[in-house]
Amino acid sequence: MSLSFTQGPAGLEFETQSVTITCTDALSKGNLVEFTLASEGYAACTKSTDALNGAAVLMGIALEDVTAGSQGRIGVRGTFQCTCDSEVSAGDALNASAAHAGNLDTIDAPGANDTALTKVVGVALGASATDTDLTLCLFDGINGFSSQNT
Repeated sequence: MSLSFTQGPAGLEFETQSVTITCTDALSKGNLVEFTLASEGYAACTKSTDALNGAAVLMGIALEDVTAGSQGRIGVRGTFQCTCDSEVSAGDALNASAAHAGNLDTIDAPGANDTALTKVVGVALGASATDTDLTLCLFDGINGFSSQNT
């Protein structure tokens, strides 16, 4: 019988996946982006500007500062430093902020008759004190972690 470690020395580790893609907008490290469908494929990305609720929206996190029109490295799955709104706390389910472009924010609790679904793309692993803080988040902008009524 062979024994092998199933976790790293710092605890549970998650595989990181990233792409290098042309960024339409200027981005700061940690900004949330939406991938842009063009020519039957995803050819660019833009900074998120509103709550992106649909399951078909693919998102990523800027892993570096990028100037508009340049290529940049975008994380699509893994643990990343993300810009989050100030009310984010550890354990919160996250999606795009409706108030701050490029930020993640908590997903509001659903009302009694709400039927729309929001894809959970992040889980905060820490708290955010201001709207520009980089907060460690577990992120999956392709599949998400689940969907939640909003």
